[in-house]
Amino acid sequence: MDGNEQAGETGGWWRRWRAAARTAKSRRDTARRLYMAAVARARRPRLYAELGVPDTPDGRFEMVGIEVALLIRRLRAIGGEGESLGRFVLEAMVDDLDRNLREMGVGDLSVGRYVKRMMTSCMARGSELDVALDRDDRAALARLLERTAWPGLAPPSESRLLALVNEVIASAERLAALPDDRLLTAQLDPDA
Repeated sequence: MDGNEQAGETGGWWRRWRAAARTAKSRRDTARRLYMAAVARARRPRLYAELGVPDTPDGRFEMVGIEVALLIRRLRAIGGEGESLGRFVLEAMVDDLDRNLREMGVGDLSVGRYVKRMMTSCMARGSELDVALDRDDRAALARLLERTAWPGLAPPSESRLLALVNEVIASAERLAALPDDRLLTAQLDPDA
């Protein structure tokens, strides 16, 4: 093999690596936009003012967790490309939690433990949400939401809890109706 062949192989490797890096960056950007759309849905004033979800860091975290879980569920339904994008969405969530905890004054040495605990909790609740939605079990979904959205607080009225259950189901249905290609490119309607 002469020097030109070696340079060609090295150049090919370098081009492939750069293409992979651009693809990863593009997926991260798309995942970040999807994550921010989930956060925007979780911050809708109606959830707090009308449905009575506590407008606290914990209440907002729970709503973000629900919206992200619904998004991950929908991405998994797409298959490999969706699952890959879902991992980047979770990475965006970890970055956001890390930043928010630091802004709230959590010390550098504790942030990792808090993020790990929060993500473990989020993943467990996402699994419960999947089971309840797969079985169309509104009672299980209501128990999950009551336990997580109002932890240690007086339970919400039955009408508020039912309204939140309906809101979660409607969010799942909106995501399910969204074409795969639009979801994979983060082309979301404001209500999706």
